[in-house]
Amino acid sequence: MHLNHNNNGDVVGEVTLHHLRKTAARDTEEYVFSQLIPYIGNKRKLLDIIHQAIKLTNIENGTFVDLFSGSTVVSRFAKKLGFRVLSNDWEPYSEQIAIGTVVLNEIPKFKNLGGSKKVFDLLNNVVPVEDYVTKHLCPTDDEKLNHEKDRLFFMRKNGMKIDAMRELISKWVEEDKISQTEFSYLMASLLYSVSYVSNTSGVFKGFHRGWGGSNGTAKYRICSDISLKPPILFNNDRDNISIREDAGVLVNRLTEILGEIPDIIYLDPPYNQHPYGSNYHVLNSVTLWDKPNFPEKITRGTKSAIRLDWRTERKSAYNSRPKAVQEFQELIDNISSKFILTSYSTEGNIPLNDMMKILGSKGSLRIVKREYVRYRVSPTRLSPKPRNVEFVVITDTNSEPESEETIDSIITDIISIDSEISI
Repeated sequence: MHLNHNNNGDVVGEVTLHHLRKTAARDTEEYVFSQLIPYIGNKRKLLDIIHQAIKLTNIENGTFVDLFSGSTVVSRFAKKLGFRVLSNDWEPYSEQIAIGTVVLNEIPKFKNLGGSKKVFDLLNNVVPVEDYVTKHLCPTDDEKLNHEKDRLFFMRKNGMKIDAMRELISKWVEEDKISQTEFSYLMASLLYSVSYVSNTSGVFKGFHRGWGGSNGTAKYRICSDISLKPPILFNNDRDNISIREDAGVLVNRLTEILGEIPDIIYLDPPYNQHPYGSNYHVLNSVTLWDKPNFPEKITRGTKSAIRLDWRTERKSAYNSRPKAVQEFQELIDNISSKFILTSYSTEGNIPLNDMMKILGSKGSLRIVKREYVRYRVSPTRLSPKPRNVEFVVITDTNSEPESEETIDSIITDIISIDSEISI
């Protein structure tokens, strides 16, 4: 597929790039951006440089492995470019989103329940019930809040609908009325809608004090009535795959799974000390529906009711500055692919020198980069340094290891740009 940028960088042939208004997750008809959960590190605004990196490989319609898929926006983008996509992430919610929006090429039939439209009608019109979300994550009264005792992740009216929807989906699973892919299609929609009406700024480590906080941020969505819409799909006529596994373990099996050496492996490892399992614990609880054992109201140490399984089952070395370098070194050592594309930032736990030397030992390097507006918890709370340098490193593993001179030049260039960004 031959693709060209326009002057605004909004459209690349058939692939639309991020536009603040045209690709708003709630309303857009564009597959890549539709119903994307708000995600720290989401690459929706960086698809232009990711696309530049992909074009520099000169590979079209090959295999694309998204090893840390998160919101799935890069997996979707690669799928729309024509690649066969393998999407992997360690978190349960991400796996369901990937199956529901990346693996699927067509809307599931839902034959046992009368079709897709009937299923979404049933879910949206379900009778509200009081279950785990309502009891643990909502106030007793939406109008009379007790800030010492109430968790305010959702309005009670939405908590009861979330409970009822999730219970109904569970019932369909237990009665074998929906398949695994049908379950995931529904979960992709539910997880987005849960995020949309949450009384947060994206992550679930905490909630606003009052609906929308002191400034009433985004009350239009927080106080709206939750509703589910069928996720938009894109058919690439390829056998796409979703896996939930530690990336460092999975790389050893990719050739076996795909039946060939991957053409491109895309890496977007966690940058900082904040684990995704705790940032998005509510989405995991809705996905797993295992109703973790927490007091129904706030007690000492349970204000956000963060489930603890991320510590025992999915603790990432990338969240630790001392451990991240070794983990990345082992990952790159074990990778077999024609190209490795690595997204990272000047603020990441892996020092720039270490990252470039590790990648340079695997093959020749090219880089695309630009300044990027940092994540902010809200429009009214500015970051001390509002921008940083985001970049994508293209490693050609069929070439000789990169020279020290070139590696030093790349590092110097990035540091120079970063140092010019004002505080």
